Amino acid sequence: MSVRIGMLILAFAGVTATPALAQSCGSAPIAPALASAADIKQKSPADAAAAKHDAFVEIKNWQTDLKTYRECVTNVSNENNKQAGGLDPKKDADKIKQLQSQAKAATHQYDQTVDMEERVVNEFHAIQAAFCARSDVDRSSCPK
Repeated sequence: MSVRIGMLILAFAGVTATPALAQSCGSAPIAPALASAADIKQKSPADAAAAKHDAFVEIKNWQTDLKTYRECVTNVSNENNKQAGGLDPKKDADKIKQLQSQAKAATHQYDQTVDMEERVVNEFHAIQAAFCARSDVDRSSCPK
């Protein structure tokens, strides 16, 4: 009997959580692990070139995932703001506050991804600078 009650509670919780889950974008994509500038300096020319290229490809793939994630959190923020705007401030003050809080949280998540992207791009530029400072590599891919 208690198993059935537990299953009913879980089923009810799943039904009531569905609207929140529909707006959930999950976690932000995890930034790629890149070789350090010091690693690039110590690798053979071929390994350094491969590490730089791999870092570039991983970052581009990650940025594609970031774009999808950012579109989701932007949609959540916009939808919550739209819903809050359509409510009566006198009757639905708590609901408006909740929607605005969720919109603010989504905007914060977006901003965190921008900060992370900036750090990752700066790491890549450090890798690129370390690679391009070497005299034993093909520097045709280096900025001029």
